[in-house]
Amino acid sequence: MNRNELIHYIQKEYICDVDYPWEKYPEYIVIRRRDNQKWFAGIFTIRGQQVGLDTNEALDVVKLKCESDLIPTLIRESGIYPVYHMNKQHWISVDIEGYKDIEKLKMLIDMSYRLVGKK
Repeated sequence: MNRNELIHYIQKEYICDVDYPWEKYPEYIVIRRRDNQKWFAGIFTIRGQQVGLDTNEALDVVKLKCESDLIPTLIRESGIYPVYHMNKQHWISVDIEGYKDIEKLKMLIDMSYRLVGKK
């Protein structure tokens, strides 16, 4: 899956709004639930070192809210990392092109959407 395919999938599956909130970073995308405007996915281009990799190459990641007890197990998988620049107890970063389990990525997006829903 690539960045554009991921955006298309999310827009097709969820009632959401795509937002480009930072003029300085026009490629950064925040995807919000329409009912409460909380964001459940953020798509960013970062450097590998920002998520603990031994490379400074750019990679597109999607930041997703996650159940806290799942994070220690998930970040052991190739392509899933502790989130960069957010609360590491509740969010993860997934390498959009590098993570190969598309069905699991869809499940993680669904979890994120649910977790930021109305209480």
